[in-house]
Amino acid sequence: MQIYLSNAGSITLRNPKDFRRLDVLADPQPRERLEQAIARVGRREDERHLRLAPSVLRFLSQHAGDPQWEADFSAMVDYAAQHGWVNERGDIRAHMIVNERDEVVSIDDFKAAMRALPAGISAISTGDGQQVAGMIVSSLTSISAEPPMVGFFVQQTSSARDALVRNGRFVANVLGEDHDDVIQAFLRQPQGEARFASGGWAMTEQGLPVLGDALASIECDIVCTEVLGTHDLIVGKIRKTTCRPAQPVINFNSATHRLSRLQ
Repeated sequence: MQIYLSNAGSITLRNPKDFRRLDVLADPQPRERLEQAIARVGRREDERHLRLAPSVLRFLSQHAGDPQWEADFSAMVDYAAQHGWVNERGDIRAHMIVNERDEVVSIDDFKAAMRALPAGISAISTGDGQQVAGMIVSSLTSISAEPPMVGFFVQQTSSARDALVRNGRFVANVLGEDHDDVIQAFLRQPQGEARFASGGWAMTEQGLPVLGDALASIECDIVCTEVLGTHDLIVGKIRKTTCRPAQPVINFNSATHRLSRLQ
């Protein structure tokens, strides 16, 4: 089995049923980011070796509790202990490999491809009863129906990020063709109340701004945040929704477009 430390920020366990090997593959990445990733799975022993807790491997495997997998995993740990690769804390020694091949497209090519992807536009709002914050996204997506969850991405340098994480709640307000003023306010005004000066905004009991005439307003508690490259994935469990019939708008080729009248 192999733990993969991606420079996108994800950590996965490859080949969890291969008990003949245990190593860590790391993409090329800044030293500070690599050390943060290592700290999430274990600790560095030296430049070429890490110490991994069996509990971390069980968690990443998605096979924990399966009798056959547990038996094979225990046999692997016993074999490692017999060869002196398990310390007094029970952590297993693993060899770390730096991935020399990480071929990716250029930033310009990436942006060109993403501009070709039509996507709905939503105003993400959050608040604590005293201060409000918001941002425009075209990354809102459904994640699960049971339990009901949605997610979106926020750039780590966004002025709304800290407020979202601190408040732990948000409303995803799906925008339509009558919301040009809302979009422009969110894009041009400074963070805070100025962004909510346009549009029919009201406050929920939890202090969250909600747009009264949005195509859909989706009130959520944040249940997960995950660092992925330059952005954070924010996942919310849906507590309440309201919907109304209206015409949507989309983001395409870095511009806002109306759709032909939908029946």
